[in-house]
Amino acid sequence: MDSVPQRDRGGVAIAEQDLAPWSIAVFARNEASSLGRCFEALAAATAGLRAEVSVVLNGTTDGSDSAAPALMQALGLKGRVWSILHADKSNAINQYLHRLRPPAGLHVFVDAYAAVAPDALRRLAARLAAEPLAMAAAAVPSAGRSAAALKADMLRHPGLHGSLFALRDGFVQRLVAAGLRLPVGLYRGDGLLGSFVMHDLDAAGSPWRSPLVAVVPEATWTLRPLRPWHPADLRRHWRRLVQQGRGRLEGRAIRHMIYPGAGGPGGFAALPENADRMILDWLSSVPDAAPDPRRDPFAALALRRLRRTVPPAPAALQPRLVATVGQAGLPVPETATAVRP
Repeated sequence: MDSVPQRDRGGVAIAEQDLAPWSIAVFARNEASSLGRCFEALAAATAGLRAEVSVVLNGTTDGSDSAAPALMQALGLKGRVWSILHADKSNAINQYLHRLRPPAGLHVFVDAYAAVAPDALRRLAARLAAEPLAMAAAAVPSAGRSAAALKADMLRHPGLHGSLFALRDGFVQRLVAAGLRLPVGLYRGDGLLGSFVMHDLDAAGSPWRSPLVAVVPEATWTLRPLRPWHPADLRRHWRRLVQQGRGRLEGRAIRHMIYPGAGGPGGFAALPENADRMILDWLSSVPDAAPDPRRDPFAALALRRLRRTVPPAPAALQPRLVATVGQAGLPVPETATAVRP
């Protein structure tokens, strides 16, 4: 929505997005212990706004499907809770964009382990209103050992960070009409979504334009820091290191495929539906690109794991409605989204 700020509330300019319903998508896998903190922050950030929350659980086994509706009800949040059997955020994002999103002027994406600042959503909307060229607005972290470094990097090299960002509805509608999806299993899904924005949905014909993503340093979020002495957090940190190694493989494979050259004509349509297949196809055409276990042991471990991975059954990728909380609107009809099966 390419509008200008209309009024001011608490020192933050409020745009037309503030007047139209906002849709907030919360993505979670086994985050039952974080949902309360996340929802409390969202309740404060949406106070006085017309907002609807879509919780998209994926691969959850910790009781989040029963905890989420109860917490939303208690905090006065309205929306829907969905559950997907397969644990994969990229597929969850696809399902939200193509099937689950309600009509809204602005779509906000939040990780369930993050707590947004009270003014974060308004600041994202205000920046989009002030910068008509931008199709997305990204928040920055405000706590944690790496927060300052990540903030500085995002300001130098704009992009989307999965914990909190917003997309204009007009851009979402064009993305869906183009039939674009993230490859299932993609760890760096937020990064590829940012590439969709930067290239204005055309990697082969439209140059990378950083102004299409507005990084908003005043819009922030926090998360609970990992506890190095806690077994569960140690396991989470190990998984993150392996996934980051996988992400390095994904980035090189994506660049090989979407840009015209040795990989073909390029374009986002060149990406396969499955991220494992994308990496393996890239390595089959560029065998020397395989990671050296001595130089990048985590990427090598990720590659060994994905070679053994069995693709999920199609039914495991489909969302199931768990609960409707409050007077939630209906999702955009799937027949209007022009998606591929």
